[in-house]
This record gives sequence, structure tokens and C-alpha cells, in this order.
Amino acid sequence: MALFAGFELKEFNAATLTALYQNFGTALINPCYYAVLSNESNVGVYISIDGTTDTFRLSPGQILVLNSYTRHNTLTEAAYVFKNLTQLRIKQVTAAGVGAIIVNILTTR
Repeated sequence: MALFAGFELKEFNAATLTALYQNFGTALINPCYYAVLSNESNVGVYISIDGTTDTFRLSPGQILVLNSYTRHNTLTEAAYVFKNLTQLRIKQVTAAGVGAIIVNILTTR
């Protein structure tokens, strides 16, 4: 089995951001070890993995790379960046804006 066998792309329009967390697409189909979060908008955003906690804050133009495989060098569940069926959520820092927030995910299946 290949390390990265699948790919999921999620995109969120910054014009629809609100002060409350909204689902960022659908839940992840498979677990992943590698993800790139890219804020290609003109506003800051929070990304949450539980819908309550501000897990990541991305400023306009910021890119965040999450690569746990390099750290663990293994294919165990403990190494996942996001587990199977994780629902990413997003909200604005101060206001809605222009552009998109994109998450690229390489999955294990």
C-alpha cells in the first residue's frame, strides 16, 4: 500500500465566514498524515477540529503545513494529523472577506 493513496481538497469562500464555527466541507473520509492549510483570503480565520477550540489561526496569506509522518516515520494511528471522520470547522477572526481558505489533505487510503 502506498503511503499517500488519496487526496482530499476542501475550499471555503471567505465571504461566507461568520463569528460562529461552520463545517469546512464534509468530514474527512480517511485519516491523514499530511495537510496543507492555506489562507488565500484577505482576513484571518480560525480552524477547529472540535468546533469549540481555536486549534489554528491563519493570518491572510499564511500557509500551515502539518506533516506528522516525518516526525513519527510510521503508519500508526498515533501519527495521524487528522483521524478518520474528523470534521474541520472554520470561523472569522474579525470579519468576512474576499478570497478562499483551502485545505489539501493526503490520505492513507
